[in-house]
This record gives sequence, C-alpha cells and structure tokens, in this order.
Amino acid sequence: MRLKDKTAIITGAGSGLGLAIAKRLAQEGAAVVIADINETSISAAVNEIQATGAQAIGYRIDVTKHEDVKRFVDDIAEKTGQIDILVNNAGVTRYRAFDTISDPDWQAVLDLDLKGVFYGAQAVAPHMARRRYGKIVNISSSLGTGTTPDIGKLSAGASAPYASAKAAVIQLTKTLARELGPSGVNVNCVAPGFFLTPLTSTTRSPEEVKEHIALRTRTTVLNRPGKLEELANAVLFLASDESNFITGHTIPVDGGRTDRM
Repeated sequence: MRLKDKTAIITGAGSGLGLAIAKRLAQEGAAVVIADINETSISAAVNEIQATGAQAIGYRIDVTKHEDVKRFVDDIAEKTGQIDILVNNAGVTRYRAFDTISDPDWQAVLDLDLKGVFYGAQAVAPHMARRRYGKIVNISSSLGTGTTPDIGKLSAGASAPYASAKAAVIQLTKTLARELGPSGVNVNCVAPGFFLTPLTSTTRSPEEVKEHIALRTRTTVLNRPGKLEELANAVLFLASDESNFITGHTIPVDGGRTDRM
C-alpha cells in the first residue's frame, strides 16, 4: 500500500470530494483525519471508513479560525506522532448576480477557500519540516484557471469571489512550494472540473440539475462528468512518494475542458 504508516489530514472530508479523497487515502493504508465543521457528517464518514477496516478519526474544526487550526494540528501531531499529508479541501461557493455581490460574500469565500488553505499549511509546516518530509495538496478549481460563460442562470461575474480565491490558491501553492521545499516538503495543487457531488443538487431543481449536467458535460472532450474516485486518484498520486520530485504544480482533473485547452 502506497500510504502505509502515514497520517493524513483532509479538511472538508465529511462529504463530497473530501470524503472521496479520505476514502482513497485510507484504502492505501493512511490513517485519515476527517476534519470538517459538520459533526453529523464527520461521524458518518468516520464510520464508513472504519467499516472497511481502515483507520479514521474525526475532528470538528472551522478552518477559518487561525488559532483553532493550529491547536487542532498540534493535537493531531501529539496523538499520532507525525503528520505526513495535508489535503486542503474545505471550500464554499457563493454565487450571486454580479451586481449584488457583497463584502460578506467576498469575505466568506476568501476566508474558507484561501485563508483556510494558508492556515492549514502554516500549521503543519513545522511538524513536517522537523521530519524533513511532508505532502501538502491544495484543492483549487477549473475556475481558478479560467472563466466560464455562465453560472447556471447567472452570468460569469457571479463566480468572481470563488474564481479569484481558487486562482489565488494556485499561486499560494507555488509560494509554499518555494518556502517549504528546502525542508523536504512537497506542495502541489489539483484543479477539479465538473464532478457530481451532493452540492450539485442542493440549490437546483431536478430540471435545473439535468440542464446543468448537460451544459458542463459539453465543455469536456471526454463528454462526461468526472467520477469522484478519479479526482481522489490524482490527490493520492501527489500525496504518495511517487510524486517526490514534483512540487509547485497544479494538475487539472477536468476531462479536457475545451475552454482551457
């Protein structure tokens, strides 16, 4: 197994992409830490992974709280003796009509999608540097690499806070790679395209979901949505020793987005 005896923290791992990542890393032998703000989803995720015979523990954490993140990471390091992998996955979208986007909208997205990534990396860095080993994988988005004509029934500007934060995550990844590389820590990024997750249908009617899937599918040369395990496999690669000579890079996992090629 590629991650035997490794400890991996995955933020936002209670559901969706984060849970898929946690399950894949656990399959490869990692002891996974399900870090999420939703206590109900934490318990369900931990139970699901433990039922397979893999190791999982859960922590409720708000990654936008700087000191809380530091205490959480220190606690994990004390309990497990090591932190080998951090996957900064927790994120949020707040799509609004462009002319109605407010300061609170911007702040909520930047706090979670950008500052939360920085806080996590800053907290694990000393633990990884001390052992001269560590893998940090940040989750950006295809919206961090380019624009889109629309967000459902909204125009492109509706994604301004989210797209800006996710683009910043890519640049932050490069900065952290330069900073932490001399200490033996690899920092990379994954930019997912369209994947079916619980969020796909939470704010849409069944008809809107069908239309959304058809629209996003047409933007890929593979002509289909991504499967969660396909994203998880990319994260696994960057979290494993197979990627030891890769740092500062972003891997698009988007099915060949025609507007990015």
